[in-house]
Amino acid sequence: MEFTEPIKKELAEVEKTLLGFIPQNIPEVYEPISEIIKRGGKRARPMLTLLTCRALDGETGRAIKPASLIELFHTFTLVHDDIEDDSQMRRGKPTLNVKYGIPIALNCGDAMYTLVWNKLSEIEETPETILELQHMFSSAFLRVVEGQGLELSWYHSKKFNVTEQEYYSMVGGKTGALMALSCETGAYLADADAKTRARLNDFGEKIGVAFQIQDDVLNVSGEFSKYQKEIGGDITEGKRTLIVSKTFEKCNKEEHAELTRILEAHTTSQKDIGYAIALFKKYGAMDYARKKAIELIEESKILLEHLPDNESKKSLMKMADFFVSREA
Repeated sequence: MEFTEPIKKELAEVEKTLLGFIPQNIPEVYEPISEIIKRGGKRARPMLTLLTCRALDGETGRAIKPASLIELFHTFTLVHDDIEDDSQMRRGKPTLNVKYGIPIALNCGDAMYTLVWNKLSEIEETPETILELQHMFSSAFLRVVEGQGLELSWYHSKKFNVTEQEYYSMVGGKTGALMALSCETGAYLADADAKTRARLNDFGEKIGVAFQIQDDVLNVSGEFSKYQKEIGGDITEGKRTLIVSKTFEKCNKEEHAELTRILEAHTTSQKDIGYAIALFKKYGAMDYARKKAIELIEESKILLEHLPDNESKKSLMKMADFFVSREA
């Protein structure tokens, strides 16, 4: 990915730092964590932190550990999400809950969450900086949990007619908050003023929501060889995506009832999954979602106008575009 060029060296350090965070003394606890980290991933959040810091002429060395800790928290959320959603595949391989069982996967997530706070308190910064980072991290992490909790509440209450705005509120926390934190952390460590930090926080949230919308689209239209997760898995999980919201808004009574049945059944039937995808296509729901994601990206770019014109700013713009053009 060409937009990583300005921070290529730092990204390699992030990989080393991530693995370095994981203790080796109790392999029964920590080996599955090392395994999930070694599977890789987009590392979008560290990229945002490092590029934002570099774009503001900050010292990117300061940002490596905080960026790595945001990625570690993100990995923790993936492990727990996979448990809650009964997901089968993650990064092209069986999820930890499938490979090791729910109790071990749950404990791995707990360990990663604990390590984030443990390592954040040890970074080489002033107590004031550490305290501010802790405040930023905890605020963002709370929003992630709130977003996830909102989505889970829809499952629990069997709420299917989720509005477009309700979807944005949920995903703004669940996905957007960490992207926002990543960008604001980079700005903070570059000693940016409050207005710049706020703009970059907003930039991160917008591209985070767009990223999730694109993920929703890929889940029902992508190729497994590229996407590395089961196609139609969101239908099996009964997820209330923007695609689902728009389809419910436009479909007739009989189609509404059948789509509700499919989402509620957590089916793996290819016939049912195919019916749902055909319905999405019939009402243009996937195209609508793509259009909304692109609009968010265009809005986000305006928030970068005040940044210095340099390669890292250009990389942030390219990265935003990639979020809605990616196939994995």
